[in-house]
Formats: sequence, structure tokens, C-alpha cells
Amino acid sequence: MSLDRKIAARILREASVLLEVQGENVHRVRALANASRIVERIEGDLEAMLESGEILQVKGLGKGTAAILEQLAAGERPDVLEEAERVVPAGVREMLGIPGLGPKKVRALWQDLGLLSIGELEYACRENRLVELPGFGVKTQAKLIDAIRFARAAGERRLISQAWSEATRLVSALAGLTIVEDVVPTGELRRSSETVESLELVVTAEDEMAVKDGLADYLGDVRRDAPGLFSGLTEGGFAVQIRVAPRSETAAALLWSTGSDDHLSALSERAESAGLRLDESGLWSGEKRLECGDEDGLYEALGCQWVPPELREGENEVERAAAGTLPELVTSKDLLGVLHNHTTDSDGLATVEEMAAAARDRGWSFFGVADHSPVAAYANGVSANRLQDQWRRIDELNASWQDFRVVKGLEADILSDGSLDIPEGCENGLECVVASVHSAFRLSEEVQTERIVRAVSHPACRVLGHPTGRLLLARPGYQVDLERVLAACAEHGVAVEINASPYRLDLDWRWARLALDLGLKLAINPDAHSTEGLDDVRWGLGIARKAGATAADLINCADIDEFIR
Repeated sequence: MSLDRKIAARILREASVLLEVQGENVHRVRALANASRIVERIEGDLEAMLESGEILQVKGLGKGTAAILEQLAAGERPDVLEEAERVVPAGVREMLGIPGLGPKKVRALWQDLGLLSIGELEYACRENRLVELPGFGVKTQAKLIDAIRFARAAGERRLISQAWSEATRLVSALAGLTIVEDVVPTGELRRSSETVESLELVVTAEDEMAVKDGLADYLGDVRRDAPGLFSGLTEGGFAVQIRVAPRSETAAALLWSTGSDDHLSALSERAESAGLRLDESGLWSGEKRLECGDEDGLYEALGCQWVPPELREGENEVERAAAGTLPELVTSKDLLGVLHNHTTDSDGLATVEEMAAAARDRGWSFFGVADHSPVAAYANGVSANRLQDQWRRIDELNASWQDFRVVKGLEADILSDGSLDIPEGCENGLECVVASVHSAFRLSEEVQTERIVRAVSHPACRVLGHPTGRLLLARPGYQVDLERVLAACAEHGVAVEINASPYRLDLDWRWARLALDLGLKLAINPDAHSTEGLDDVRWGLGIARKAGATAADLINCADIDEFIR
């Protein structure tokens, strides 16, 4: 088969781009780019020109290009491309597919900011890391966030915040249909899962086909998968499953659509042991459906407490509900404040005064500033002088507000040896140090564990920040013996953070549950870099509830002065 000139041109262009990303000689990069354009326009049989040597007579094509074309003609992947792909990580190559990102910008993101995936890029945008990067800026950063959102393929898991945004738009649209009585998001979203594979909603309506007709205005590819069950895709490519139920079946539909398979299995077994049958349409005794009214009534009919949606994971919640021992989970009304937040003194978008006022407007009674420490130069980490100037402004704020307290804090980098990066002379003035790992992710498990254990043993450390360093859908956490780290936190009275940024949600709820078993206090912190970022606390609250946390388990719900003392 003749060598396809379009494929050859694409390969040459791809090689040129990857060489530019890795910083290869500019003349070689240009030569490949020019060769790509020439090959795409060339007339005649490209393979025959190679065999005859005629290709070398074409202006702009040399022996290097001919060698690449010969490998392609032989069905081989060119060496230049193989080598470039070994040097440039796969996640960095994926960034090239984001509109607005050429090879120079991708190289800057990779080399200057150390970003290795689209997920890390999105998180860096949310933390305003691109604002001061040459060639970028506030507007470019905002455009990139939009471009990343649209680049996500259908069926991919999404962050819970992204899923809620899609669900909110869909709920609002469906609720506007006159035939619809109610719309409730269910599934992983209602259970506060960290990431969501698809949207699930229960629509209360008597005419399911009329709902299907209405869905066509808001979803693409709408299908009826079963009686009362429809699926489709949002404009953003997110898979949606909608269960339409009449009012008499809504409670069962909510129960069935919310719980994990294991949770539903445990409930069904309990129903069977009582001579009943539970399905998506209700709780049945023979051919008669029991009138339960709502979800509370269904659980009560099965001899159980109502199980909060976040707990419906099929752990042991059904047994505990039957024994009446489920805890009263923390709610947003219990939260009095947060401790880990950033301002314009490091890499935030709002001043101390603006952030504190926004926290006060949310009804909280305290707000902790925890800007980055000096070693975090990439995030404009604060020096001793700048930190002390911040304290002066905090003192003025505290003097002006009798019902609100701004806490003097710092997010201190945990250095490679486990020491804390606290500006000299500032240790005594700090009221709350959040210790976090921001570098050296590839240490061995043993070394990483020793490093963090030493950090939480430091007398200034009050909170361990984002304990595993993970970025959801972007980067796994570093290797660490988390059980040993949590035990060290318990020994030294250090609270463990649930970083509420939807890009982190770290500590994971499963580990947070172990932390509670060890008697640790949890700290829900939004890690906010803007006033809007304070609202991320809702995602951390969901994780705390999944872990089974009560108000007594969170420092957010306690007297802040007592915690500081």
C-alpha cells in the first residue's frame, strides 16, 4: 500500500510539536514543521519517490525527513517520535489537545509549574498558579478552565462539583415542566461520592412519556431503557439516567436510585427476612404495596432508623440502623468557621479583609488565614516581614469585630526532612499551623511516612493538610503509611484535614472513618483561594458525613479559642 501523505504529514507535525515541548533545537523543530507542510502538498507517489531517491530533490526535505518517511513506509513508528514520547509524559502530551495551548505554553506548564496532566492543570488554574506565568494571565486562565470542561469526553467520571453544576441546570429545567411535581438528584451525587460517573435523578410525575418528550429539549440521545427509566446525554457530554415515578412510588424510587448495590441488597435481605419484598416501586407484602409515605416510612417499616444518603454505601449502616446506633451527622448549621485559606498575600485572589468579610457573611464566627510559607515561591510564599504585616492587619480586623475572630495561621510546607517551613521569629505569633506536603512526592513509603510523622510531632503543628496529596482524576496520592501517620496525629493532638477542594477531598472518607475510630479530630477546610472558594466547604462536609462524623468530631464546630489554647 502506498504511503499516505496526509498520515506522513501528521506524524511529522506531531514530532515537531513534541520536540518543541521538550525544548529541542529550534532549527530541527522548524525543519520538521516545514517538512510536514511540504509532504502534505506533495504530488505523486510518496513511497515511489522514497525508493528512487527523488524525495531528496524536493526543496525543504532532507535526509532526516527521508529517514522518518522510510520508517513509516516500512510500517514502523519513527524513532524521533518514540524518543519524544519517552521524554514528554503522556499527561503533558494530552494538554496539547486543549484549545489555546500550543507547545510553548505546554512546555511552560510542564517545566515551570511541574504539571503532568490535564487534571493538575485544572487544579492549578483554580489555585491561580497561571496568573503570573509568562504568556498566560487571568483571562487565559479563565479560558483554559472552560476549554478543559468542554474537552472532557462523555462517560468520563467528573468531580462532584462539576456533576452538581450539571445536575442543577437539569433540575431547574425539568422542574419548570408543568407535568413535573418534583426533581431530586440521586445516585453517587446524593451519596456525596468524590467523583461521579453519571447523573441520576428521580422525577415525580404521573405521565412518564410526557416527561420523555420534555427531556428532548435538554438532553441529547434520549432513550427509554425500561418502563419509567430514561437515559441521555447533557450538552457537556455527561451521561444521565432519569427515573420517572408517580407520587405513590416516589419514596421507593428515591431509595432505590440513591443506595449502592450493597446497601440495597442489605435492605432487600432484611425485607425478605420479614416476609416482604423491596423493589424500585415500593415495599410489598404479597401483592399489596405497603403505604410508607416517604423514605423515613420505608426504613421504619423495615425496623430501621432513616439512613442518611451519604452512609448508604453497604458498609454496616443497615445493621446499625436496625440497632438504632447511627450517629447524628454533622450539618452545615453546625459549622462555625474554617482554618485553611489563602489571600493575596500568597496566591489568593482576595485580600485578608475581603476573605474574612466573606466568611463572616456566611454566618461563621471565625476564619483562619493560612497563606503559603516562604519555600513555596511558586505560590508567593510569605516572608517573616510580610507575615507580621498580615498579623497587624488581622489585629485591626479583630478589634473592629466583636462577634468574629480572624485566626493568624500559616500553611507551612513539610520539607523533605520533615521539618516545617516556618519563617524565623514567627513561631510564637502563629495561632494555627497547617502542615502540608507540596514537594518530593516520589519518596519511598518509609521515607515519606517518617517525614510526615516528624512534621506532625512538631509542637507548632495543629492540622495536617491534605494528608495524601492526591488530586482527584489527576494524580494519585504519594506512597505513605497512613495508619502510622494518623496514629502519630492522635498521639500529638493534631487534627487531620478534610481538604474540601473538590479537586482533592483529601482525607478520603474511608480513611476519615479510621481517623474517627482513633479519636482524632477532623478539620473541614475549603483551602479557598477566593471568596467563592469558601463555599467548597460543602464538599468536605459531604465527606465528613460519609465518614460518620458528628459535630463533636470537627474543630469547625468547636470554640476556636479553646482549640488554639
